[in-house]
Amino acid sequence: MDTNLIEDLYIASISKKETYSPDEKKFILERLNNERLREQKADEKSSKATEQYSEQDKCDILNHLNEERVRAQKCEEMKKKRLHNKEIYKFGNKEYYKFVNMEREYYLEAESCGKFSSQPSIVPLYYRTFGEMKKKDVLLKIAVHTEKIFISYDAIRVYFKPYSFEKKR
Repeated sequence: MDTNLIEDLYIASISKKETYSPDEKKFILERLNNERLREQKADEKSSKATEQYSEQDKCDILNHLNEERVRAQKCEEMKKKRLHNKEIYKFGNKEYYKFVNMEREYYLEAESCGKFSSQPSIVPLYYRTFGEMKKKDVLLKIAVHTEKIFISYDAIRVYFKPYSFEKKR
């Protein structure tokens, strides 16, 4: 008689039970382990088959990774240029950078400078009045290729103008 047929009958009789003898437990665990090992070998074979890359594919992947690295490096350099050697003002317990060539003296919190992206976001700008700091919400974004910060005073009629921080004297 075929061993698979005997095994199937044995499994059918086991599946009807709620408690198992030690031999039945051992049989079930061996069968589950064998199935797991077969699946693991099949996964290894399929992953080895997909890992075969041509030289052109390898070059393309390396070029793509290098482009990403260069892009990230340029972003980091521009971020440093935006903030390096800029005047920092302290009002109370907070630090601010001052924008130049704006309609009034606007300040931006030093904490929030590292969080900007090329997507416009609403950011509070601060300005001084008699002894207190008031804030005004504006749209702000940065461009990767320049150290300028682009600000739009109105969120509805968006018109970005480039500004930079005041340099140290």
